[in-house]
Amino acid sequence: MLKLFKQFDAIIAIIFLTIIVGVVVITMRSKTYSVGYEIASLKTKEKSLRQRQVELQSELAATERTVRDNLLSLKDKSGRAKYILPDPKRVMRMEQSLH
Repeated sequence: MLKLFKQFDAIIAIIFLTIIVGVVVITMRSKTYSVGYEIASLKTKEKSLRQRQVELQSELAATERTVRDNLLSLKDKSGRAKYILPDPKRVMRMEQSLH
């Protein structure tokens, strides 16, 4: 009887340990899937933010061009252009002056 009782305890212990290991594995796997989904979500968000950045940069360039054109079209009291940009051929650029 005592031998049967010891076998029964061993079987219960093995089942209990198997359940604990199973719960740990399932928990780790679900966390892994959760992190994977979060990474995919963040990559999608990053892609949309990069696209939005490109759109905003093009809008900024268009706005700067409009402001520049509006400023260049302004006339002073004598009818001459209020602002005059220098001739591009006479403007020194940083990369040209280094060589």
